[in-house]
Amino acid sequence: MNFQIYLKRRGKWRTFLRQVEQWGLPYVLEIGEVDTSRSPITTAVELGAAPEALVIPPAGEMYWYITLADALGVKRLVAPPPPTLAELESVYRIAVEHGVEVNWLYGSPPLARVIDVETVATVVKPTAARLVYDPARARGMREIYTTLVALSGYLREIYLSNRLGPRGPRLPPFHPSGVINYVEIMQALYLTQWGGRITIRQSPEYFPELELQLQIAREVMETVKAAGPSRKVQKRLAAIYNDLSI
Repeated sequence: MNFQIYLKRRGKWRTFLRQVEQWGLPYVLEIGEVDTSRSPITTAVELGAAPEALVIPPAGEMYWYITLADALGVKRLVAPPPPTLAELESVYRIAVEHGVEVNWLYGSPPLARVIDVETVATVVKPTAARLVYDPARARGMREIYTTLVALSGYLREIYLSNRLGPRGPRLPPFHPSGVINYVEIMQALYLTQWGGRITIRQSPEYFPELELQLQIAREVMETVKAAGPSRKVQKRLAAIYNDLSI
């Protein structure tokens, strides 16, 4: 599993970017709303950044964003899925023609459920169902476990951020007040032998804690490699596998 950082193009993002680059960490950049009537080449020059991936708004000017990605040397776009399967397939085909990988944010139609993902993989192609998963949007730990197991082969990236409840700022993943137990989640990812990208995504006010969060995440992984997952995690995963096989 590879760690990377989530940045939004607003506020002090360039200050954060310089720090992340100084640490030598890969990052993804949420581009936000941009003027797509301008040349994507001009926008690329103004950005002056080379993220691992671009997070873009709902696909309306997909070719424009693909051109922007090409100008930046970025080979992966992260986007909310378009509302229909036909539109998703069309966007996927365009991206493939230009050598760009599209990863869809899981949780909205036509990729709102496990069965939806399987439908896209069958009707279009398995590579058209590559996903980014945000556990902070889940309704509880059981839903998170089920998603990690059922969609393991489709998940390319997982966000790590916590919350106090259904709303509020994105807390650091290992924040003591957070409702999501990421120590358990990382043990589960290790047990399922998942090998994708882990992206730490937290509100800008918590940026000073970033190094600490990375340290905790790495220590958790080292511990689970040395001692193995806890019995609790093993039992929860076994129950999920059993339910999915029924």
